[in-house]
Amino acid sequence: MNYRFRHSIRFKIATIVFLATLVTILISWSISNHFIEQFFITHTNNMLIQTYNSCNEFFMDEDNTKKLKKEEIESLYGYIDNPSNAAVFVVSPKNYHIFSSIIMNEETTAGVTSLVQNYDLNKFKYGHKKYSIVRNSFDFIDDTSKEESGNYYDLIGLLDNDYIIVVRASVDSLHDYVTFATRMFTSISLALLFFEVLIVLIITNIFSRPIIEMSRIARRMSNMDFSAKADVNTDDEIGELGESMNNMASSLEKSITELKSANLELSNDIRKREHIEEMRSEFLSHVSHELKTPLALIQGYAEGLKSGVADNPEDLNYYCDVISDEASKMNAMVMKLIDLDQLETGEDISLERFDITKLIQDVISNSSILIQDSTTKIIFDEKDEVFVWADSFMIEEVITNYLTNAIHYVSSDGDIKVWYERKQDTVRINVYNDGNNIPEEDIEKLFIKFYKVDAARTRTYGGSGIGLSIVAAIMKSHDKEYGVYNTEHGVVFYFELDTKNTV
Repeated sequence: MNYRFRHSIRFKIATIVFLATLVTILISWSISNHFIEQFFITHTNNMLIQTYNSCNEFFMDEDNTKKLKKEEIESLYGYIDNPSNAAVFVVSPKNYHIFSSIIMNEETTAGVTSLVQNYDLNKFKYGHKKYSIVRNSFDFIDDTSKEESGNYYDLIGLLDNDYIIVVRASVDSLHDYVTFATRMFTSISLALLFFEVLIVLIITNIFSRPIIEMSRIARRMSNMDFSAKADVNTDDEIGELGESMNNMASSLEKSITELKSANLELSNDIRKREHIEEMRSEFLSHVSHELKTPLALIQGYAEGLKSGVADNPEDLNYYCDVISDEASKMNAMVMKLIDLDQLETGEDISLERFDITKLIQDVISNSSILIQDSTTKIIFDEKDEVFVWADSFMIEEVITNYLTNAIHYVSSDGDIKVWYERKQDTVRINVYNDGNNIPEEDIEKLFIKFYKVDAARTRTYGGSGIGLSIVAAIMKSHDKEYGVYNTEHGVVFYFELDTKNTV
């Protein structure tokens, strides 16, 4: 409990205010009761001694003494250093003639003479000290015949030439200095008190700021915002409260984060399950649809063979060819589905640098057998080497699918053209075929699995609607652009590849 109180806000504020007040009182007492008056007394004594030294130096010069006796120098004023503007009286020990810095009259002369005669000067003759400073009362009449009286500090002593010296400074003027200093001290004290109040306000503001900050943080926590933390690094109750709030906010934030993560993970799992279920349903639907026709043909022709419909070798061979052809189509579709599944599940690509021109020429050469019985021509005028960075096996599959699609959809007397569009760090490969435009509502659906614009025509050449889906999966794995658009007399399929290694 003692430890907690010693570090409490109340104890700190009470201690600071008490110490500030105590220091102010001590300074006030020291200045008012000792420092100011003592300072001026010491300062006055130093100036009297300075005047004594100046007089001593002046009277050690015999020429100055002679001039004074001859009254060539009427007054000491202006010949000695007298910073306190004191009255200086130098008395000749022989005839008590007085040399003064002020205008003398009979009363002043009598007063100084009486002071000198009644003062024991022998202690200065036989001692080490040549003067002493005492406080006296003195009455005199100045040159305006006005009677003056008051208290004075008198320096009485002997000069080195045994002349008697009296240097008199008014205590009243000292009191004027003290009064001025006291007023100045009062102003300073008021300023100190104001400064003390200001310090207390600043300190209490410092202590209250973290409380206000924690109140703001508490409001944010009530709104489920636990990101803010109290920046309090003290050992008192506020520090403990701030640390407790931070710990509570961290715990709540951690718990809510874990809960959100669990909910998000659960939501993702649900979405994945739903997506998988949709894909499974879609897959089964498409596969069943695609396999229904070839299976029906196979079953029909097999039953025909079983029932003896094919009663000659020619019909037998025809039935067997149909069954074999449909089985091959089914096998090709299954293989494409396997390839597509591997691509969609994130099969790694193997980047390499190769000549895309050479690859296209090879694919065109291999595909020429498909158009040897027609008037269609494949036009590819690019001869220069164009090196790209990609998976050459996958890109060959893209080109093959584009060309196969173009061959199957080109008009009877149309042509197929392949050309490049070169960009800064990429090249776009375009595959065009003369033919009917694709309906605008179908363009964005072409790369969806099993989607067919003309199902009847697709069936004639064994299309399954998977080829363009494989193209989409390959280009997505390369993170490159691909697509299709209509022209005035045909359709253009395109894809892009990097000509510069950006890895």
